[in-house]
Amino acid sequence: MKWHIILVIISTLLTTGTLGVQASELPERAAEEKPPLSSVENIFVRKIRLEGNTLFSAETLSAIIGPYENREVTAQALEELREKLTRYHIDNGYISSGAILPDQAVENGEITFRIIEGRLTGAEISGNQRLRTHYIRSRLRLDRDIGQSPLNIFTLRERLRLLRQDAHIRSISAELRPGLQQGEADLKVEIKEARPWQATFRFNNHNAPTIGPYRGEIGIRHNNLSGWGDTLAAGYALTEGLDEYFFTWAVPLNRRDTVLSIGFDRSETVVVTAPFEDLDIRSDTTTCTVSLRHPFYKTPSGELAAGISFENRQSESELLGEGFAFSEGAEPDGESEISVWRLSQEWIDRSYDQVIVARSAFGFGVDMLGATVRDSEPDGQFLTWLGQFHWIRRLKLLESKFLFRSALRLSDDPLPAMEKFAIGGSDTVRGYRENQITTDNGLIASAEWRVPVYQLRIPAISRNPEDGRIQICPFFDFGMGWNTESADPDPDNISSLGLGLRWDISDKFRAEIYWGHGLRDYDNSDEHDLQDDGIHFQIFAQVF
Repeated sequence: MKWHIILVIISTLLTTGTLGVQASELPERAAEEKPPLSSVENIFVRKIRLEGNTLFSAETLSAIIGPYENREVTAQALEELREKLTRYHIDNGYISSGAILPDQAVENGEITFRIIEGRLTGAEISGNQRLRTHYIRSRLRLDRDIGQSPLNIFTLRERLRLLRQDAHIRSISAELRPGLQQGEADLKVEIKEARPWQATFRFNNHNAPTIGPYRGEIGIRHNNLSGWGDTLAAGYALTEGLDEYFFTWAVPLNRRDTVLSIGFDRSETVVVTAPFEDLDIRSDTTTCTVSLRHPFYKTPSGELAAGISFENRQSESELLGEGFAFSEGAEPDGESEISVWRLSQEWIDRSYDQVIVARSAFGFGVDMLGATVRDSEPDGQFLTWLGQFHWIRRLKLLESKFLFRSALRLSDDPLPAMEKFAIGGSDTVRGYRENQITTDNGLIASAEWRVPVYQLRIPAISRNPEDGRIQICPFFDFGMGWNTESADPDPDNISSLGLGLRWDISDKFRAEIYWGHGLRDYDNSDEHDLQDDGIHFQIFAQVF
């Protein structure tokens, strides 16, 4: 593990008369205190009162206090009760809190214990160079807790774990030190920032053969542009018939990681396969997106979030240099525009053995910003729903992994081409061409078993114990699609069985190749392509 969280609880966190972690360090009365309780062997206790207690209700502590009331007890029994109250606070994470028994005159059989609720009184953040100190303090909620809320080690540990999962931080360590007064503590946090710059390269055959299947893509990203954790990413992709460039900027708005994102994508395509290559069939698409995402529940092991986004997409198509509509939903001159509001929900649950992700998204095509609206469908007004489910499970058998993914798309209206559900290819049904079937509605499902068979490490690149693993990956894919108010494709479903080979050189370099055997024949009238043989490959590298 590249990181660690160190919580050093010094035994002198509480000075004489206060509480430490071990039972032997529980608070004792100061040497000069000689309460009357210690001078008697037995005393009748009618009622026990707690002073300064705000953490636990009287009903909660009554189970501890009750056996000592309305009976005669010894001084040793009262000391035992004090230790139990202290231990209860410690066991619930309040390591600098506990009980003391002050000198007092016992009247009417009433004895008062004082509860000391320890607090964080200071915090020191070090190691951050570009990431602003307030960014770290706000996520640890230090400004709210210092001098206010009782210190709870479980809460602090969870916040540190969440901060460690932040993409801007490589490692973090923390240490608690005793404060100047009884029950006080100071926190020292040292972090190491992750490298802000990233540059990636990938090469694959994951594009439709009509515009050239072999795709090269470069991307560059800065994960902390302003010091507030904002991310700026840009990229460029190229095939024989495609030029695409895109950028996104995402900025967290508060300590709860509410994120505002802005995106732009521009693609220019031309059909390059015979017999259509001489027709100069072109299409240009521009997409602008603004989105807001907020996690309503977030822990180191799970998250529940929702988001809203607005997307505007414009498309123009040409034939022999003149505007031409190739699909329903476009104007006769080949122009088409949609404006879509999307409401999304996401649930993530992770543990050592598995990760489960479920997503849902509603899409509302609306008449805004020049969206194409026609008397006949399809046009820019529609309603869709997309549900996705992913499950990754680590298995003891052969130290392997099982992956399952599925997606369901439903629409109550015929959809323009830009909103169609695509089935076939590397991300849906391997063994078939990319976008083999496009429909208004669709269902896909895939199961894959990754079994490590060998380890081939590359010096200076493969550094982690699992780096260099070569895996064989048998899989089964299925997909089917159907239209709303129009004829379904024939065939309307495809499926495949196949085998993949993956080489994870490190978390920054990997290569994969999959071969799928289509269980249903599907004829393609244009040029033969490697995808027609069921082969899909990709090489990925993070340069820095």
